[in-house]
Amino acid sequence: MKLFIFDMGNVFLTGIAIIRNMADSIGIPEEKLRSDYAQHEHALMDGSMLPEEYYRHLEGMYGVKIEGNPFLEFFRPSSDEKVLAVCDDLRSRGFRCAVGSNTFAPHWEHVMKMPSDPLSHFDSLYASHLIHLAKPDPAFWMHICRTEGVSPADAVFIDDLEENCMAAESAGLVSFIYSGDDRLSRLKAFIGEIVNG
Repeated sequence: MKLFIFDMGNVFLTGIAIIRNMADSIGIPEEKLRSDYAQHEHALMDGSMLPEEYYRHLEGMYGVKIEGNPFLEFFRPSSDEKVLAVCDDLRSRGFRCAVGSNTFAPHWEHVMKMPSDPLSHFDSLYASHLIHLAKPDPAFWMHICRTEGVSPADAVFIDDLEENCMAAESAGLVSFIYSGDDRLSRLKAFIGEIVNG
């Protein structure tokens, strides 16, 4: 293996949930907002819909007035230093580590300015709204591998969602589902087998 691709939310960033607080703030029932957001999430993530366009959609659909930037206002992530330490260890052994994440401008810009500077632990950054490709489209991983100059067979993808991991495997990568209470210890064991095996 040559390249390890890490998802961002719920992998090396925690506390990323915003929908509940956003729903309360703008006066839309949480379940309705979740359902509506799910229908537009991919367009937001691949950059074909801007957050401002989504706000205008919500205003027209639900008769509310949205001021400011709720996607940013309620986004308060924290770095998981233990996962970032895994990245640091991989890089010290000569492996490349990349971020491969579905995100959009307000969140990406916030993460880039976080005092803990989590993105500095990676060699390269691939944000879906900037490359205009979003998971689970296999083209997302093909773009990263092509840009990095590695075969998909030489890349590992780490994500908290099974759907994304399965899509990565369909593109030829090895994947690891980062979920469960023992996810960190399992990740270290998984990487250990790859690095030392």
